[in-house]
Amino acid sequence: MPQEFVDLHCDALSARLSGGGEYDALKFVKSGGILQCFAAFVRGGEEEYVAQREEYKRLYAACGLSPARGFASFLKARKNGGACCAFTVENIGFTEGREERISQLKKDGAIMASLVWNEENSLAYPNAKAGGGREKRGLKEAGREALFSLAREGIIADVSHLSDGGTEEAARLSPNPVVASHSCADAATGHCRNLTDGQLRLLADKGGVVGVNFYRLFCGGGMEAVLRNILHMVNVAGEDAVALGSDWDGVPRGQSALYPEDMPEFFCELERILSFKAAEKIARLNFLRVFQEVCGGE
Repeated sequence: MPQEFVDLHCDALSARLSGGGEYDALKFVKSGGILQCFAAFVRGGEEEYVAQREEYKRLYAACGLSPARGFASFLKARKNGGACCAFTVENIGFTEGREERISQLKKDGAIMASLVWNEENSLAYPNAKAGGGREKRGLKEAGREALFSLAREGIIADVSHLSDGGTEEAARLSPNPVVASHSCADAATGHCRNLTDGQLRLLADKGGVVGVNFYRLFCGGGMEAVLRNILHMVNVAGEDAVALGSDWDGVPRGQSALYPEDMPEFFCELERILSFKAAEKIARLNFLRVFQEVCGGE
C-alpha cells in the first residue's frame, strides 16, 4: 500500500480555466493522495477569484473528491474512505485586507491563503526585488490587518512568494502556525523564491511547515533534488517542519520533478534515507497537525 500523502499546492484551477494543465486527480488518489489543496491563483481582481472558486466546485465534483472545509469535515470524509480536496487562495491582495472580504473567503471554504504573488499589492511585497535580489521590506499595514483576520477566521497564513521581511514578520506576529505551501531551501538550491535557513527555523519554531516545491527551477532537478531539499530542511528545522507542496500545473509543462504517479517510488526513497516515521510526517502528519490546530472546527 503506498504512503498516504497530502499536497499543499496545486494550480489546476487556473490551468483548467486557461484550457491546459497536466494534473490527474485519479493518479493522485491511486498513488496514495488523500488531500489535495487546489489554489485559486488571483493575479487580478475579485472576478478572477470568483471564477476559480466556481471552477473548484466543478473540479471536485468531476473528480469525485470530497471538499474539506476544515479538519472535522476532512476526518468525516476519510472515515468513509474517500480522498479529499481543499480550497486555498494564492494572493489575497484583492481583499485589500478588509475583514469582511477575508470572512467571505472562509464562507467560501478556504483553509489557507497567501498575501502576495510575484507582484507588489496592497498588502505586501514579493520575495524578489524588481532590480534583482531578495526583498527585505516587511508587511504593509493592510497586510498586518489581513494576517490577523486570517487567524480570527481560522485560515492558515501562507508565506510562499512573500518577501523576507514579510515572511519573518508574519511568523512573529501570527498567533497561529504559519505555512509556506510551496517553497524550497535557498541553501540547497539558491533562488530568491526559496527560504533561508533562518526562515526555515522561524517557521519551525512557530509550529509551521514548509511544503517542498517540485518545480525543477526551485528544487534544482529531479527526484534527487527534491530529496536534497527535504534533507536540508530536516537538518535545519527538524522533521516536524517539512511537508509537500508540488506546484503541479503551476510550472511549465514537463518541468515538475515529480508527478502523482511518481510518489510511491519517491516515498520508498524517503523512507530508505530517513525512516518510515519521518516519511509519514512529511507525507501528511505535519500538515494535518497545522490543519487541525488552525481549521479544526468545521
